[in-house]
Amino acid sequence: MAYFQAVVLGLVHALLSLVLTPEQTTEFLLLFAFIPARYDPSVLPDIVWPGGWAADIWTFVTYALIHADFMHLGFNSIWLLAFGTPIARRFGTARFLAFFAVTAAAGALAHLATHAGEVQPMVGASASISGAMAASMRFA
Repeated sequence: MAYFQAVVLGLVHALLSLVLTPEQTTEFLLLFAFIPARYDPSVLPDIVWPGGWAADIWTFVTYALIHADFMHLGFNSIWLLAFGTPIARRFGTARFLAFFAVTAAAGALAHLATHAGEVQPMVGASASISGAMAASMRFA
C-alpha cells in the first residue's frame, strides 16, 4: 500500500510539473494546498477562495499529496516506503489510508495553530510520515 501511495504522490507531482500551465498550477494549489489564510477572513477579505467551504475541509488532507519539487517528493517517498510499509501491512489498506488522512489533518491543524493567517501554502506528506514513524516505533 505504501508503494501505491508513493506512486500517487509521484503522479500528482508529474501533473503539477509536466502537465499544468503556471496559471493552472496556481489554481490547483489554491484548491488543494493548505493555506492558513483561508481560515482568517481578515487577512485577505476580498478574495473568494476556490472550492468554498468544501475546500476548507479537504485541504486538511489533500495538501499531503502535493510536493514542492522533486527532492521534496523523493525524500518523502523514501521515508514513506520505509515507515509506511510496516504500518500498511499491520493496519491493512483502509485503516492505513485513514491513518494517513488523520495524521495529515493533525499536521495541518498544528500548522494552522502556529501559523494563523499565513498566506504561504503548506504542502507535503511530512506530517503523515511523522505519524507513520511514530506508529512504527510502537511496533519495534
